[in-house]
Amino acid sequence: METEVVVRRVSDALQQTFRRLSTLATGVGILAFLIGAATFATGLWIFDESRGTWAVIGGALCGIPLLAALLGRHLVRRTAKHAPELVADVRSFLDTSVKSAQVLIDHDSGTPIAGYVKSFGELRRELRDRRKELPALFAGVKVITSVPGIAAIAVLGTLIVGGLGTVLLVGGIID
Repeated sequence: METEVVVRRVSDALQQTFRRLSTLATGVGILAFLIGAATFATGLWIFDESRGTWAVIGGALCGIPLLAALLGRHLVRRTAKHAPELVADVRSFLDTSVKSAQVLIDHDSGTPIAGYVKSFGELRRELRDRRKELPALFAGVKVITSVPGIAAIAVLGTLIVGGLGTVLLVGGIID
């Protein structure tokens, strides 16, 4: 009975984490789109004589943060579709070893992994060896560990694109 409670709590925590990551990626994507579109439009205005060149170079520069955010959102959504399989994978993972259970839950506090573990390194290493056996859990942990980095790339890229747009706008107004 205790294992079922643990399985349900860990699965719920992972699914909640997927929802939060999806919201993060969506918000970053919207912001990246708005700032990228404004910068691209400013570049078209500034580089009136070389619009073709700006369309290629500026389009790539302005599109990278948006693509990163869309990639993160896609990964989370694709993994979240396998949520029913996640429960079975968590159950199987917990049943295989005491070490697995200690990775997934802190028995002293009963806190699930999503609220307890700051680094998923140990869990990811163990799941890498068992990715064929536990595909949904492996994919879930992989998304949880990779999407924040992808979102950081999108945010950093958006800041750079926004800075470029500001410089272009100031240059266009002064000129």
